[in-house]
Amino acid sequence: MGDWSLIARYLKKEASQSEVDQLQKLVEHNPNLGQELDMLGHGLNNPGHSSLETFNANRAFERLTERFKKENLI
Repeated sequence: MGDWSLIARYLKKEASQSEVDQLQKLVEHNPNLGQELDMLGHGLNNPGHSSLETFNANRAFERLTERFKKENLI
């Protein structure tokens, strides 16, 4: 649950600097994770953006979970 909690705090811009550093290390080892975080962050921080109408948060987290499992992060 720690990674999800960290990701949630990061996306809500509530992560401490040490947490941001920790997440950056995960991204360095998993470049696709950075792209996913950018996509999630963009959607969450731009609520009027039309892509939110088709954004499926559950599917996004499923894909992220699949990637974490594939890369033995969870």
